[in-house]
Amino acid sequence: MRFISENNFAALVGTSNATVQRWAENGVCPSHSEDGMKGFYLEELETFPEVKEMLHSRWDEEFHTRPLREYTSVELFAGGGGLALGLSLAGFSHVLLNEFDKSACNTLRMNHPEWNIIEGDVRNVDFTPLRDKVDFLSGGFPCQAFSYAGKQGGFNDTRGTLFFELARAVNEIRPKVFMGENVKGLTSHDNGRTFSTIKNTIAELGYTLVEPRVLKAIMYQVPQKRERLILIAIRNDLAEKVSYHWPSPYTRVLTLRDALYKSIIYDTDVPQSEGVKYPLKKQKVLELVPQGGDWRNLPEDVAKEYMGGSWLLGGGKTGMARRLSLDEPSLTLTCSPCQKQTERCHPLETRPLTVREYARIQTFPDSWLFAGTMSDKYKQIGNAVPVNLAWAVGRSLIRLFNDIQTIEPVETRDCSEAVAQIMDRLKEGEVKRTLDVKIEKLKKNDAKIKQLNFFDLLAEYPNGIISNLVKESQTIGYGKLSQVDMSKNVLVCFVKKDNVSQYLDKSATVYYTGKRFPSTVELDKLCYFIPYLSGQGIRDLYRIKVARVGTRKEGQAGNNPNDYRLVFEIEYIKQLFSEYKHPVLEIWHTYTDTILEELVPSF
Repeated sequence: MRFISENNFAALVGTSNATVQRWAENGVCPSHSEDGMKGFYLEELETFPEVKEMLHSRWDEEFHTRPLREYTSVELFAGGGGLALGLSLAGFSHVLLNEFDKSACNTLRMNHPEWNIIEGDVRNVDFTPLRDKVDFLSGGFPCQAFSYAGKQGGFNDTRGTLFFELARAVNEIRPKVFMGENVKGLTSHDNGRTFSTIKNTIAELGYTLVEPRVLKAIMYQVPQKRERLILIAIRNDLAEKVSYHWPSPYTRVLTLRDALYKSIIYDTDVPQSEGVKYPLKKQKVLELVPQGGDWRNLPEDVAKEYMGGSWLLGGGKTGMARRLSLDEPSLTLTCSPCQKQTERCHPLETRPLTVREYARIQTFPDSWLFAGTMSDKYKQIGNAVPVNLAWAVGRSLIRLFNDIQTIEPVETRDCSEAVAQIMDRLKEGEVKRTLDVKIEKLKKNDAKIKQLNFFDLLAEYPNGIISNLVKESQTIGYGKLSQVDMSKNVLVCFVKKDNVSQYLDKSATVYYTGKRFPSTVELDKLCYFIPYLSGQGIRDLYRIKVARVGTRKEGQAGNNPNDYRLVFEIEYIKQLFSEYKHPVLEIWHTYTDTILEELVPSF
């Protein structure tokens, strides 16, 4: 006979401890005791569906599920990797993962360097190169309020939400199966209209939705009272040929003791790790709370002072001043281990749970490392899908794919070129977005840059401004220098089409500016000159021999002696790039003043 405590039975069937205690008192459930703990024998509770599933579980058989071939997958909103790791353990091969948070992306890269991680907004990702190449798509999309402008509440009514991005990815990739994961409250969000819109969208995409389920993590070898809504949809051309079967539960409920000490899921006790600390005042209060207790175990005056305004509110407030119990699953972890309303105090020590304790409760292996600050680590773990839950669901999906493969056998498609194409497009898009931001900034700055007064400059430097380069480097023949100093200043100047030819054949020896030249350029520091050829871009490097004030048509008949221009006497050095590049000209769309090493690495 398999014994289960009253508290753990309450967690299993989703009711309160008080209700279960009344069932025991009224004889609804035959009560027993083991080791001084009240509870029940599962074999006497088979009328409860959760218990019946556990008694007739095929967990051991399903645990050995293996894929008939390599099944490829894409995951959106990957976070710290709970879902990705669980699906990978089940047998899926991730070809692409997307996540917005930098620290979470670093976590994924650190643990699986071979995974292709797209860090950034999913809205910028074009998935079409992967169309008909990927078997499976998944994503734990954040729940948002939808717009109901349309009459049917379908695909277009989800625009602006992250579910829309998941739906768009499905539409672009056309996987055989996709899965969405969310909080159980999604089904009742906005009086059910949000969930109705999601179901309509799935149908509109051409997929058949398996009847959704809220899975209790404690049923799948997870020592935590966590519930997740799982949506699984099969492409219509396959849906009538196969049936999806939800994973069987594990045969017992694991507790916090199984997480923190050597157990069925861990070979050793939890390792030491970093963790936040309580302020002394809070620590003294929580020292008064017994294992498994909360604010109700405090002296009334202490509880009133600790709870403040919450003392007068209704509800059980059982998350306040809560100390966990080794003999129960942990309460659902949050993004912070010591929030006042959702306290998760260590069962034996008066402190919050450490990072590794947090990770174990979410069934991450001790080898899985987390990147970022301590706060980042708690957030990644708290937001994750428990690994063992994801693993169990993953095995059930592998069985589904094995059935599909048996009916319609196909070879695994190589996605490497498609992924490279997606990455290249993202890079191009990022460059464009960066340039757009830079251009907007330059437009604002243009009005602030003053024009150099050529007359004053001529009066100050009647013999010209000699570049410091000429003092430091010796030429060894035309167009050749002993070295190029990448730390020196370079000026990029726009060249109009009617003056381009002499720069194409590298015969140019003089560059004349327009009537305006920015006063921000420090002429005495300039060493190098790069012409930006109209219709071409930049490629060649020149040295500046002299910068001086001259006129537009020096020595020519009809020269206007008052038409002052800045004149650079230049000499060709070398070709910087094999092909022309196209930087943004930062000042009046005509000039860029920078350091040579800062210009070259950008390409």
